[in-house]
Amino acid sequence: MSKENKEQSDSVDPINVISFEVTFDNPIKDVHTARAPLSSCGWIDTTEGVVLIDTLLAKRWAKQVKERIKDKIKYLIYTHGHMDHMLAAPVFMEDNPEVIASKYLPDRLDKYQMLAPYKARKDAQQFGFPEIIPKLDLIYPTKTFLGDMTFSLGDKTFELHTARAETDDAVWIYVPELDAAFIGDLMIGSFPNIGNPWKPTRFALDWAKELERVRELNPKYIFYSGGGTFIEGENAIRGINDHIEVIRSLHDQVVDHINKGTHITEMIHEVKIPEHLKKSPFLQASYSRPEFFAFNCYRWYHGYFDGNITHLLPRPEKEVMGELYNLIGDPEKIIKRAKELLEQDQAQLALEVLDVLIQADPENIEAKKMRIKLLEKIGKDDYCLMSRNAWVYFINKDKDFIKSKEK
Repeated sequence: MSKENKEQSDSVDPINVISFEVTFDNPIKDVHTARAPLSSCGWIDTTEGVVLIDTLLAKRWAKQVKERIKDKIKYLIYTHGHMDHMLAAPVFMEDNPEVIASKYLPDRLDKYQMLAPYKARKDAQQFGFPEIIPKLDLIYPTKTFLGDMTFSLGDKTFELHTARAETDDAVWIYVPELDAAFIGDLMIGSFPNIGNPWKPTRFALDWAKELERVRELNPKYIFYSGGGTFIEGENAIRGINDHIEVIRSLHDQVVDHINKGTHITEMIHEVKIPEHLKKSPFLQASYSRPEFFAFNCYRWYHGYFDGNITHLLPRPEKEVMGELYNLIGDPEKIIKRAKELLEQDQAQLALEVLDVLIQADPENIEAKKMRIKLLEKIGKDDYCLMSRNAWVYFINKDKDFIKSKEK
């Protein structure tokens, strides 16, 4: 990261390089939705004002939403504290709404401030954002709660429930007059985001239990991913059912493997989506993936020690790789073996073999060139947003390094 990129900026829009505009909809009476890349929100009209659920990610998008809202915003509800759900909140503060969230959400916002450099690096790897540390203009809730709470506004009732799911600060809402549930990221339109390589553990079993609570209400309409996407009737219940089944199945598989002593690097390849769910339109691995789920669930139940006594108090990886490199004694042997493995369609194994050389000799240009080939091969048919962006991030880092040495 350059010195310029490390500087904090007062005006950084984390996705100002994207030119997409907001898509609006009015799927049922009194409910409006707004969708933009990586974020969405929704609002409900009542006879005494508006309840806004989430805020979008970019302020310029939120301003378009604000222009569409015809009445005063009385309440803003955060479904959880991820940036795509609450970063644009300042746009909506003119009406001085009550801002409601889980009791644990302020702790998350504090953490974002504390770990701002890491967050910038993580967002660059996960989403392809510019690696810039912005000054975060965060709106903290004015009211927090745990468990259940209800309030009324005009002709509508809002039943709020806290949950542990993607985060420990999740909130979902049921509006009985609309027979509609607004469930945030309890569903995201693809395989549930229960595993993220850059973030703390998610709550797999609690996630399934919370979706079961939603299912008990048998809502006619479900709004998810903040509020911008909705499904209804039998399709809504099918979406919930598929999520519950896949979460419980993968969770139980991980538990079985932990009890059997399966090593985590073997476990992630053994844990599988049930065959009859692989074609579910709600479970395609376009954002997260089953391997991330397995890692996450393992971390929740299991300490860092993986059963190999060598790893109890490990030496720095670079030091160990240096010793292995000294034993091999020839960088060309390592690169040659990586090429052979690539030709055998074993790019991931080749990447791990090559890492002996890269860790021991990080200035080796040929090793970096070989790693680019391997990452391009691995990422070629990867349609999972998180892993695909990670491959691209490190490809670009290696290309920049090579260019700097060839000047």
